[in-house]
Amino acid sequence: MFKKLFGLEKKEAKRGNPDAVRLGVDLEMSYCPKCNEEYRLDVERCVHCQVELISGEERLGLLTSKEQGFTARSMEIADGESMVAIREGKLRDLKPYQILLGKDRIPALLNGDAAGCAKG
Repeated sequence: MFKKLFGLEKKEAKRGNPDAVRLGVDLEMSYCPKCNEEYRLDVERCVHCQVELISGEERLGLLTSKEQGFTARSMEIADGESMVAIREGKLRDLKPYQILLGKDRIPALLNGDAAGCAKG
């Protein structure tokens, strides 16, 4: 937790798995599946949630499967797909919303108002 808090990287050789390094999972630790708190291997239950801990290997498996499902989402908007306007305003003000939605792989379309300036 200390190293995670202060951004200190753990040695890659100790983990040996590039996915574990990329996802920040120490295979020699246990994790709470509910709050994601990190524990030593000899601890069996989460102090906060009172649930049984999972191994670093199990956590890595959960994270990689979740990541695969996430990247499989299409960012294309198909013809005839229903769309909902979630915000109206100037295009420059809406761009941050499009970026935020894109980070969660939610396709977003910015559309200018027909009554607006026609100079681009």
